[in-house]
Amino acid sequence: MFVGRHKPSPRLIMFSMVGVTGVLNYAFGLAMAWLLVPGDYGLLAFAQTTLLVGGLVLQSGFSWALARAVVKADEPRTRDALVRGTFLANLALATAMGAVLLTLFAAGPLRGGFEQWPVVVVVALCLPFISMIATVNGCAQGSERFSIVAALGITEMSCKTVSGAALALLSFGALGAIVGFLLGAVCATALGFHQLVRGIGVRLRGSLKLPDVFTSAAMVGALLGLTMMLGLDLAGLKLLAHERALVGHYQAGLMLSNAPYYVAVATLLPVLFVQLARYENVSATQNELGETLGLTAVLFLPFEIVLIALPSQALIALFPDVYASGAPALRILAIGNILLILASIFTTTFQAVGRARVPALILLAVTLAEPFALWAAVPSGQALGAAWVFVAAAFLALSCLVAVYLHESSAACLRRVVPWIIKYVLAVGASLAAGWLVLDLGAVPAVAVGGVCYLVVAMLLRIFRPLAMLPGGWIALRKHATSGEE
Repeated sequence: MFVGRHKPSPRLIMFSMVGVTGVLNYAFGLAMAWLLVPGDYGLLAFAQTTLLVGGLVLQSGFSWALARAVVKADEPRTRDALVRGTFLANLALATAMGAVLLTLFAAGPLRGGFEQWPVVVVVALCLPFISMIATVNGCAQGSERFSIVAALGITEMSCKTVSGAALALLSFGALGAIVGFLLGAVCATALGFHQLVRGIGVRLRGSLKLPDVFTSAAMVGALLGLTMMLGLDLAGLKLLAHERALVGHYQAGLMLSNAPYYVAVATLLPVLFVQLARYENVSATQNELGETLGLTAVLFLPFEIVLIALPSQALIALFPDVYASGAPALRILAIGNILLILASIFTTTFQAVGRARVPALILLAVTLAEPFALWAAVPSGQALGAAWVFVAAAFLALSCLVAVYLHESSAACLRRVVPWIIKYVLAVGASLAAGWLVLDLGAVPAVAVGGVCYLVVAMLLRIFRPLAMLPGGWIALRKHATSGEE
């Protein structure tokens, strides 16, 4: 482990990882948009969304319960037994999820989504490997070895990108691209076992200690709700609209609007979880939660605001012109993703302090109602109907989570938040006004001018603190917040 004053910031490590994987992932997605016809791109999107839902559950259920237990483990022997038990539990969950996919495809409900047997088989085979990667990540996260988490992410994404793109170019189409996901997971699993044994020192032989079943079940429920909310709109559109090209257009908007969500989840939430895992109640989390919400609003939400303001220009800049028709849905999806990012932060907060049952009940209740809303909205509203259902679900979930958090914490947090929100609104408003003034020059100059104006105003108002991204900076900010200084 890194020691001393030169210990890298966990956020800096995770941002570096996401910088690499983000470039690779979006290069892969954009390449597929150009190589595949919209119908095949929609098939790839359905398979990718299924893996996203399954992967996030596997990476955040037993895995996060393991991370919390490793933080509290008093000796390596206890940690090793927990890792071995989590391996088996997560692998069993992944196998069961794969069996459910195959059964639903054979029975008919998912036949319109996956279209052919080879696609659903490859997706099902990915899940066990993802479960093993998730267990390694959980141990590394709890041990604060974020460099291992970053190495696994980069390995999986680079292998997926290279192999998937190569197979697509060799005329294997959407199936070849999906096989790339499997090859990336296999390579990352091999590296994960090596890092687990050699890097962390975990012994793979010995007694087993299963993670807390109730805690794990609550975490699985909470993340299942989040991931279902993230993918139900596309699945509903694929199954109810009966137009393959429409799903491809919708996926192009999802790729852009979901990007800030994935970056925030991969960089900020693992660090926040470890920071809060030592606490036993919600009221003690205000400093770390406020810091994470501030970083999210400053670093990620502006990208969604750009998509809301300039959806057509964003699509045309990155995708073939045929995808421009998805601009109205993109504007709505960006609104929904702002709400979902904030909901995921509050979900992580409850999970870290052992209250995962709260977001599990809220999110699962919302997602149980969402399919009925999609069934009513998609046939008539098509892509816009699916997008508005997503926004409504995200808004309802966030409202309930915030209400419970405020109920269990002191009112002092509101007095601290309101002035910051006013400053943030001023910074965003100034950037939008600056961009609008030069919009006649084109979208790129407008975004550039607006972005520069945003950064300048944000730093003048002290809502943007680059210290948080420097080595050791997150520790300094925590001390700063604890002391109550401005």
